[in-house]
Amino acid sequence: MIVGEKSKIYKEAQLALDEMKHYTDISFTGRLQQDELRNVIGAAFALTFVPYFEGFGLPILEAMACEVPVITSETTSMPEVGGDAAVYVDPFSINSIKNAMLFLSESEDLRNRLIEKGRLQAKKFTWEKTSTLYWESIQKCM
Repeated sequence: MIVGEKSKIYKEAQLALDEMKHYTDISFTGRLQQDELRNVIGAAFALTFVPYFEGFGLPILEAMACEVPVITSETTSMPEVGGDAAVYVDPFSINSIKNAMLFLSESEDLRNRLIEKGRLQAKKFTWEKTSTLYWESIQKCM
């Protein structure tokens, strides 16, 4: 399942999907409402989130909070957000992404370790903690 708004590369991705053997197993959902997104993430075997650029990795934390292991980019802020609770890949390498997906699907031990570490990692990024740090930053400027 591919979730999110159709981007510039949608047509390119659709052409690639048309040539795949298991095309009918993949669907583009478009943008989902919050309750739908929660259900999709919670039912996932893993989140594969490999952006070239991302301001912050909120989808990573959402997956971790739903006890779903994460495969993500080794670029931008993804390693800071994922900590030691994610598998990191080169977002420009199809083989890197493929190999991580295969490795995770073949290793129940890795999957379980990522779920456990993800629970702990997600707790580092709460809205309460964020608002406290934000307020402290404002006070330093006063």
